[in-house]
Amino acid sequence: MQEVRSVLFDFDGLIADTEPLHFATFRQTLLDYDVELPPGTGRARFMGIHDRASFAIAFEEAGRPLDQETLAEVLLRKAQLYQEGITSIEIFDGVAETLASIPPGLPFTIASGGRRKEISTVLGKHGLAEMFPAFICSDDIDKSKPDPECFLKGLELLQQSGHPDLTAANCLTFEDSFRGVEAARKAGMMCIAVTNSYGAEDLHEADRVLSSLREWSWA
Repeated sequence: MQEVRSVLFDFDGLIADTEPLHFATFRQTLLDYDVELPPGTGRARFMGIHDRASFAIAFEEAGRPLDQETLAEVLLRKAQLYQEGITSIEIFDGVAETLASIPPGLPFTIASGGRRKEISTVLGKHGLAEMFPAFICSDDIDKSKPDPECFLKGLELLQQSGHPDLTAANCLTFEDSFRGVEAARKAGMMCIAVTNSYGAEDLHEADRVLSSLREWSWA
């Protein structure tokens, strides 16, 4: 890999074990609107995709229209359900150590398709909020991964926070989904993938695949 001069972390499935709750509340919201997922659909089908895109896919596959008013309703309903269970969310093994060992002067932030309030709540619970005073989330973007918008805006945030010379080629991303790995590639960034959500075979386009962040060393 090239020299690393900045770092972007995904959040859901990488820092925090949020995917089971995301899928459970997503599925319950769909049921509230009489939309059923095809039999056998697991959460992997929607991991790495933000809520707006996930609901659009589910409604389309069910042959149901989804106007902007209904979309706003389902997003609010899922957010309400998610907040009810958010205190149970834990961070993954090795996360705290990885963050604490980031070399001094290396700029970093989160670039996620999650919602700001949800990310902030989990970070606060685990004493990590001060490490991420600003970050990129679904509130800031239009397109979901594998589109590179999320990572490109994350890089812009770091550039605007006192590091104008940063480039995508020297930015390292951490991901847990193949859609995230693809987004990093499209952004022209390096990528480390962790098998929290998918197997190594699904993440093979990453520069390196880890079974846990405990395997990572900044050295």
